[in-house]
Amino acid sequence: MVVERRDLNGPDDLDALQEFTRRTWTAVSRWHIGDIAWQFGQYDGPIPGTRTSLWLEDGRVLAAVSAHGTERQDGASLTFHADQARPDAADIALAWVRETYPDPSVSILETEHHLAAALVRAGLRTDPDDDAPFFLAHRITLDEKLPATDPLPGGATVRPVQDRAELPRRAALHREIWAPSTVSDERYRTLAGRPAYRMEFDTVVEDRDGTFVAYCLGWYDDTNRAGLLEPIGTLEPHRRRGLARAAILSTLHAFRTAGADTAIVYSRGDDAYPVPRYVYPTVGFTPYARTRVYR
Repeated sequence: MVVERRDLNGPDDLDALQEFTRRTWTAVSRWHIGDIAWQFGQYDGPIPGTRTSLWLEDGRVLAAVSAHGTERQDGASLTFHADQARPDAADIALAWVRETYPDPSVSILETEHHLAAALVRAGLRTDPDDDAPFFLAHRITLDEKLPATDPLPGGATVRPVQDRAELPRRAALHREIWAPSTVSDERYRTLAGRPAYRMEFDTVVEDRDGTFVAYCLGWYDDTNRAGLLEPIGTLEPHRRRGLARAAILSTLHAFRTAGADTAIVYSRGDDAYPVPRYVYPTVGFTPYARTRVYR
Protein backbone atom coordinates (compact mmCIF):
# COMPACT_ATOMS: atom_id res chain seq x y z
CA MET A 1 0.00 0.00 0.00
CA VAL A 2 1.02 3.63 -0.59
CA VAL A 3 0.42 6.42 1.92
CA GLU A 4 -1.04 9.39 0.07
CA ARG A 5 -1.96 12.89 1.20
CA ARG A 6 -5.08 14.89 0.47
CA ASP A 7 -6.72 17.93 2.01
CA LEU A 8 -9.97 17.44 3.89
CA ASN A 9 -12.77 18.48 1.58
CA GLY A 10 -16.32 17.43 2.30
CA PRO A 11 -18.43 15.15 4.53
CA ASP A 12 -16.78 11.90 3.41
CA ASP A 13 -13.37 13.15 4.55
CA LEU A 14 -14.90 14.29 7.84
CA ASP A 15 -16.35 10.81 8.34
CA ALA A 16 -12.93 9.27 7.63
CA LEU A 17 -11.29 11.64 10.13
CA GLN A 18 -13.91 10.72 12.75
CA GLU A 19 -13.30 7.00 12.17
CA PHE A 20 -9.54 7.54 12.50
CA THR A 21 -9.97 9.48 15.74
CA ARG A 22 -12.27 6.84 17.23
CA ARG A 23 -9.96 3.99 16.18
CA THR A 24 -6.80 5.53 17.62
CA TRP A 25 -8.22 7.14 20.79
CA THR A 26 -6.67 6.21 24.12
CA ALA A 27 -7.08 7.60 27.62
CA VAL A 28 -4.13 9.93 27.00
CA SER A 29 -5.08 11.18 23.51
CA ARG A 30 -5.68 14.85 22.72
CA TRP A 31 -8.15 14.26 19.88
CA HIS A 32 -11.59 12.82 20.70
CA ILE A 33 -14.42 12.43 18.18
CA GLY A 34 -16.11 15.35 19.95
CA ASP A 35 -13.19 17.65 19.13
CA ILE A 36 -13.49 16.72 15.47
CA ALA A 37 -17.28 17.06 15.47
CA TRP A 38 -17.26 20.49 17.12
CA GLN A 39 -14.38 21.93 15.10
CA PHE A 40 -15.30 20.52 11.68
CA GLY A 41 -18.94 19.46 11.88
CA GLN A 42 -20.44 22.92 11.28
CA TYR A 43 -19.06 22.94 7.74
CA ASP A 44 -19.67 20.86 4.61
CA GLY A 45 -16.07 21.45 3.56
CA PRO A 46 -12.85 22.88 4.98
CA ILE A 47 -12.98 25.29 7.90
CA PRO A 48 -12.34 28.83 6.65
CA GLY A 49 -8.77 29.82 7.52
CA THR A 50 -7.75 26.23 8.33
CA ARG A 51 -6.08 23.61 6.14
CA THR A 52 -6.44 20.02 7.27
CA SER A 53 -4.41 17.32 5.53
CA LEU A 54 -5.02 13.59 5.77
CA TRP A 55 -2.57 10.78 5.03
CA LEU A 56 -4.39 7.66 3.90
CA GLU A 57 -3.59 4.12 2.92
CA ASP A 58 -6.30 2.33 0.96
CA GLY A 59 -8.86 4.88 2.17
CA ARG A 60 -7.89 4.53 5.84
CA VAL A 61 -6.56 7.64 7.62
CA LEU A 62 -3.19 7.09 9.33
CA ALA A 63 -2.22 10.69 10.18
CA ALA A 64 -3.71 14.16 10.13
CA VAL A 65 -2.39 17.71 10.43
CA SER A 66 -4.57 20.79 10.88
CA ALA A 67 -2.93 24.16 10.21
CA HIS A 68 -4.60 27.28 11.58
CA GLY A 69 -4.14 30.69 10.09
CA THR A 70 -2.95 29.34 6.76
CA GLU A 71 -2.65 32.79 5.24
CA ARG A 72 0.69 32.93 7.09
CA GLN A 73 2.68 29.81 6.34
CA ASP A 74 5.66 31.19 8.24
CA GLY A 75 5.04 30.41 11.90
CA ALA A 76 1.80 28.47 11.35
CA SER A 77 0.13 26.88 14.38
CA LEU A 78 -0.65 23.19 13.86
CA THR A 79 -2.26 20.25 15.62
CA PHE A 80 -1.14 16.73 14.75
CA HIS A 81 -2.31 13.18 15.29
CA ALA A 82 -1.07 9.84 13.97
CA ASP A 83 -1.80 6.15 14.38
CA GLN A 84 0.51 4.82 17.09
CA ALA A 85 0.94 1.60 15.10
CA ARG A 86 2.22 3.47 12.01
CA PRO A 87 5.21 5.69 12.85
CA ASP A 88 6.08 5.72 9.15
CA ALA A 89 2.89 7.67 8.44
CA ALA A 90 3.76 10.18 11.19
CA ASP A 91 7.19 10.69 9.63
CA ILE A 92 5.71 11.18 6.15
CA ALA A 93 3.23 13.74 7.49
CA LEU A 94 5.87 15.69 9.39
CA ALA A 95 8.24 15.70 6.42
CA TRP A 96 5.46 17.42 4.47
CA VAL A 97 4.96 19.87 7.35
CA ARG A 98 8.65 20.81 7.33
CA GLU A 99 8.52 21.37 3.56
CA THR A 100 5.29 23.37 3.66
CA TYR A 101 5.62 25.48 6.82
CA PRO A 102 9.09 27.01 7.38
CA ASP A 103 8.64 27.65 11.09
CA PRO A 104 5.78 25.50 12.42
CA SER A 105 4.58 25.28 16.01
CA VAL A 106 2.88 21.96 16.74
CA SER A 107 0.74 21.36 19.83
CA ILE A 108 0.21 17.90 21.36
CA LEU A 109 -0.73 16.54 24.75
CA GLU A 110 2.39 15.72 26.77
CA THR A 111 1.15 12.14 27.29
CA GLU A 112 1.16 11.43 23.54
CA HIS A 113 4.67 9.99 23.58
CA HIS A 114 4.52 8.48 20.08
CA LEU A 115 3.73 11.92 18.64
CA ALA A 116 6.50 13.55 20.67
CA ALA A 117 8.97 10.98 19.33
CA ALA A 118 7.90 11.67 15.76
CA LEU A 119 8.26 15.43 16.26
CA VAL A 120 11.77 14.97 17.64
CA ARG A 121 12.67 12.76 14.66
CA ALA A 122 11.47 15.60 12.41
CA GLY A 123 13.79 18.05 14.16
CA LEU A 124 11.33 19.85 16.44
CA ARG A 125 11.80 20.43 20.16
CA THR A 126 9.54 21.51 23.00
CA ASP A 127 9.14 25.21 23.61
CA PRO A 128 10.62 26.11 27.02
CA ASP A 129 8.20 29.03 27.45
CA ASP A 130 5.84 27.59 30.07
CA ASP A 131 4.20 31.00 30.53
CA ALA A 132 2.57 30.80 27.12
CA PRO A 133 -1.13 29.81 26.93
CA PHE A 134 -1.69 26.07 27.20
CA PHE A 135 -4.54 23.61 27.69
CA LEU A 136 -5.04 21.32 30.66
CA ALA A 137 -6.69 17.92 30.29
CA HIS A 138 -9.03 16.72 33.05
CA ARG A 139 -10.85 13.41 33.43
CA ILE A 140 -13.44 11.85 35.70
CA THR A 141 -14.50 8.27 36.34
CA LEU A 142 -18.26 7.91 35.93
CA ASP A 143 -19.01 5.62 38.85
CA GLU A 144 -21.28 5.69 41.88
CA LYS A 145 -19.25 8.61 43.30
CA LEU A 146 -20.51 10.96 40.58
CA PRO A 147 -22.23 13.86 42.42
CA ALA A 148 -25.98 14.20 42.07
CA THR A 149 -27.52 17.24 40.41
CA ASP A 150 -28.95 19.66 42.97
CA PRO A 151 -32.04 21.88 42.58
CA LEU A 152 -31.16 25.15 40.88
CA PRO A 153 -31.78 28.61 42.32
CA GLY A 154 -34.54 30.91 41.14
CA GLY A 155 -36.65 28.23 39.50
CA ALA A 156 -34.11 27.38 36.78
CA THR A 157 -34.17 23.88 35.30
CA VAL A 158 -31.58 21.76 33.53
CA ARG A 159 -32.52 19.52 30.62
CA PRO A 160 -31.37 18.36 27.19
CA VAL A 161 -32.38 20.15 24.01
CA GLN A 162 -35.73 18.63 23.10
CA ASP A 163 -36.05 18.93 19.33
CA ARG A 164 -34.61 20.62 16.26
CA ALA A 165 -36.99 23.55 16.69
CA GLU A 166 -34.88 24.59 19.70
CA LEU A 167 -31.60 24.62 17.77
CA PRO A 168 -31.79 28.34 16.78
CA ARG A 169 -32.23 29.29 20.46
CA ARG A 170 -29.34 27.01 21.31
CA ALA A 171 -27.11 28.59 18.67
CA ALA A 172 -28.09 32.08 19.84
CA LEU A 173 -27.07 31.18 23.40
CA HIS A 174 -23.62 30.13 22.21
CA ARG A 175 -23.20 33.31 20.19
CA GLU A 176 -24.15 35.55 23.10
CA ILE A 177 -21.79 33.81 25.53
CA TRP A 178 -18.83 33.63 23.15
CA ALA A 179 -19.32 36.83 21.12
CA PRO A 180 -17.98 37.35 18.57
CA SER A 181 -18.85 33.87 17.29
CA THR A 182 -19.22 32.32 13.84
CA VAL A 183 -21.80 29.73 15.02
CA SER A 184 -24.81 30.67 12.92
CA ASP A 185 -28.22 28.99 13.13
CA GLU A 186 -27.48 27.18 9.87
CA ARG A 187 -24.09 25.97 11.05
CA TYR A 188 -25.59 24.66 14.28
CA ARG A 189 -28.26 22.79 12.32
CA THR A 190 -25.51 21.29 10.17
CA LEU A 191 -23.61 20.26 13.32
CA ALA A 192 -26.74 18.68 14.80
CA GLY A 193 -27.17 16.62 11.65
CA ARG A 194 -23.79 14.89 12.07
CA PRO A 195 -23.74 11.31 13.39
CA ALA A 196 -21.58 12.32 16.39
CA TYR A 197 -24.20 14.80 17.67
CA ARG A 198 -26.77 13.38 20.09
CA MET A 199 -29.42 15.70 21.49
CA GLU A 200 -29.48 13.85 24.81
CA PHE A 201 -25.99 15.24 25.52
CA ASP A 202 -26.75 18.84 24.46
CA THR A 203 -27.70 20.18 27.89
CA VAL A 204 -29.20 23.60 28.56
CA VAL A 205 -30.19 25.48 31.70
CA GLU A 206 -33.53 27.24 31.26
CA ASP A 207 -34.38 30.15 33.53
CA ARG A 208 -37.82 30.54 35.07
CA ASP A 209 -38.94 32.78 32.19
CA GLY A 210 -37.93 30.16 29.59
CA THR A 211 -34.65 31.82 28.58
CA PHE A 212 -31.63 29.60 27.90
CA VAL A 213 -28.87 30.93 30.19
CA ALA A 214 -26.18 28.20 30.31
CA TYR A 215 -25.23 25.02 28.49
CA CYS A 216 -22.87 22.06 28.28
CA LEU A 217 -22.42 20.22 24.99
CA GLY A 218 -21.36 16.60 25.37
CA TRP A 219 -19.99 14.13 22.82
CA TYR A 220 -20.01 10.38 23.43
CA ASP A 221 -17.66 7.83 21.86
CA ASP A 222 -19.55 4.59 22.48
CA THR A 223 -16.71 2.46 21.11
CA ASN A 224 -14.28 3.72 23.76
CA ARG A 225 -17.01 4.48 26.33
CA ALA A 226 -15.59 7.98 26.74
CA GLY A 227 -17.44 11.29 26.81
CA LEU A 228 -16.08 14.76 26.07
CA LEU A 229 -17.44 18.13 27.18
CA GLU A 230 -16.93 20.81 24.52
CA PRO A 231 -17.91 23.65 24.82
CA ILE A 232 -19.52 24.96 28.04
CA GLY A 233 -20.77 28.43 28.91
CA THR A 234 -23.03 30.71 30.98
CA LEU A 235 -24.45 34.13 30.17
CA GLU A 236 -22.56 36.76 32.15
CA PRO A 237 -25.52 38.02 34.27
CA HIS A 238 -26.19 34.43 35.43
CA ARG A 239 -22.68 33.41 36.44
CA ARG A 240 -21.81 32.32 39.98
CA ARG A 241 -25.18 30.62 40.38
CA GLY A 242 -23.89 27.07 39.83
CA LEU A 243 -25.64 26.76 36.46
CA ALA A 244 -22.69 25.53 34.40
CA ARG A 245 -21.86 23.01 37.13
CA ALA A 246 -25.45 21.72 36.98
CA ALA A 247 -25.29 21.42 33.18
CA ILE A 248 -21.96 19.57 33.40
CA LEU A 249 -23.28 17.11 35.99
CA SER A 250 -26.45 16.49 34.01
CA THR A 251 -24.39 15.69 30.91
CA LEU A 252 -22.09 13.39 32.89
CA HIS A 253 -25.10 11.48 34.24
CA ALA A 254 -26.41 11.16 30.68
CA PHE A 255 -23.02 9.77 29.62
CA ARG A 256 -23.13 7.21 32.43
CA THR A 257 -26.67 6.18 31.51
CA ALA A 258 -25.48 5.63 27.92
CA GLY A 259 -22.66 3.35 29.13
CA ALA A 260 -19.67 5.68 29.50
CA ASP A 261 -17.07 4.89 32.14
CA THR A 262 -15.00 8.08 31.78
CA ALA A 263 -15.30 11.68 30.61
CA ILE A 264 -12.73 14.31 29.73
CA VAL A 265 -12.65 18.07 29.37
CA TYR A 266 -9.95 20.51 28.28
CA SER A 267 -9.54 24.03 29.57
CA ARG A 268 -6.94 26.73 29.52
CA GLY A 269 -4.44 25.95 32.26
CA ASP A 270 -2.31 29.09 32.30
CA ASP A 271 -2.68 31.94 34.78
CA ALA A 272 -4.24 34.25 32.19
CA TYR A 273 -7.42 32.12 32.16
CA PRO A 274 -7.67 30.61 35.65
CA VAL A 275 -11.39 30.02 36.31
CA PRO A 276 -11.98 26.64 34.55
CA ARG A 277 -9.09 24.87 36.26
CA TYR A 278 -10.76 25.67 39.59
CA VAL A 279 -14.32 24.85 38.48
CA TYR A 280 -13.82 21.36 37.06
CA PRO A 281 -12.32 19.81 40.23
CA THR A 282 -15.48 20.87 42.12
CA VAL A 283 -17.40 18.46 39.88
CA GLY A 284 -14.86 15.66 40.40
CA PHE A 285 -12.48 16.11 37.45
CA THR A 286 -8.76 15.57 38.01
CA PRO A 287 -6.11 17.25 35.81
CA TYR A 288 -3.64 14.78 34.34
CA ALA A 289 -1.74 16.37 31.43
CA ARG A 290 -1.13 19.64 29.60
CA THR A 291 -0.39 20.57 26.02
CA ARG A 292 3.18 21.20 24.88
CA VAL A 293 4.32 23.13 21.84
CA TYR A 294 7.08 21.84 19.58
CA ARG A 295 8.95 24.20 17.28
